[in-house]
Amino acid sequence: MPDPKDNDEIARLTAELATARAELAALRKEQESWAEKEIKIRVDRDRAIKAAGEFATALAARLRIENAGLGKGAEILRKRFRPPSRTEAVHLELIRDSDLFDAPWYLRAYPDVVHLGMDPALHFLRHPFEPFRSPSEHFNIAQYCVDHPDVLKDKVNPLVHFLLSPESRGAESYPPRRR
Repeated sequence: MPDPKDNDEIARLTAELATARAELAALRKEQESWAEKEIKIRVDRDRAIKAAGEFATALAARLRIENAGLGKGAEILRKRFRPPSRTEAVHLELIRDSDLFDAPWYLRAYPDVVHLGMDPALHFLRHPFEPFRSPSEHFNIAQYCVDHPDVLKDKVNPLVHFLLSPESRGAESYPPRRR
């Protein structure tokens, strides 16, 4: 014959289990609600990043177009916007064609370049040092200069130096990511 104490214990445990299940269901529902909010926030963030990227790309293109024709005007502007030399033109093409230069990212990371009204690729080509300015989040200029001190000594643009080296073949970042 079953002990009445066992029946009471079973009833108490059954009630606790029902309470725990109800709490778990409420927590799952709350988790789903938060997950939906997180998805909305991520979508909004992605839209904002895309819009900022499109804006920065358009701005970079406009600066390049506007500055290409500068030749008349104040001496300060002429110095700032002097047309690229032949060597600089080759290096600019190399930089712009590289996935390691991200003009929208560069403009977001260094807003002073926007205030200067300068083409981001040309600015990066001419001013990678003092302070160090990375061309994208995938290329660490400071680390590259530590690994290749001749770049500083010879005053060579680190990204150009890298892109002209065999080390760059197939590279998606510097320093290379571990696989």
